Amino acid sequence: MGYVVAKLFTAFLLPPGIFVIILIIAGFLAKKFKSLFFLSAAFLFLISIKPVSNILISPLENFSRSENITPKAVVVLGGGINPYGVFKAAPEAFKRETYGMILAKKNSLPMILTGGGKLNEAMLAKNDIRLFEKNCKCKIVYIPESKALNTYQNAKFTAALFKRLNIKKEIYLVTSAYHMKRAYLLFKKFGFKIITKPVDFKAGPVVSWRDFIPSEGSFHISYKAFHEYVGILRAKFR
Repeated sequence: MGYVVAKLFTAFLLPPGIFVIILIIAGFLAKKFKSLFFLSAAFLFLISIKPVSNILISPLENFSRSENITPKAVVVLGGGINPYGVFKAAPEAFKRETYGMILAKKNSLPMILTGGGKLNEAMLAKNDIRLFEKNCKCKIVYIPESKALNTYQNAKFTAALFKRLNIKKEIYLVTSAYHMKRAYLLFKKFGFKIITKPVDFKAGPVVSWRDFIPSEGSFHISYKAFHEYVGILRAKFR
């Protein structure tokens, strides 16, 4: 019993749980907009629990396409950097990079990582690739695309790179599972034929009562899902 109380106390002492409590208290104390406070509390509570975050993210992660092609390259979408670590990619990006390198090695294909920013993600990725090569005693043909700042630019600048290098636009596309549908839509707009290769799935089994109390992890997954749905809508009308 003490364990359960401790977990509940922690869940509602830290964000987002503490904000659910604040909104409920505000609802009781407010003279106006009581319904708004209570509805906001209910909404925040729901998107912060695992069953609901699963419902939101699963339709995105279940997306896959496999066109009848022989890919000519592996395209990996950047996902953030950590310039101070042994590996320079942020955790999510590192999963993308690693799977991209495995595919490139397995299929003897060049790997293009697309991503720029102030610290130039695509160029920093060379460090991770060299470490991979050292450990697998292999060679990865790596072509950085270092100007893109978002998914639309990933597709646009990668298409320009393929044209410049005279590479046929038939690819394995590697990105996080929740991000794949938007990436696929945008790369298709620029003429790519694609076999999707998702990594880093966020949805997971609901296994205990703890999955029904607010957590930062579930809230973060819900946020990513909402972000993708907005991005997909923009991609369709772009």
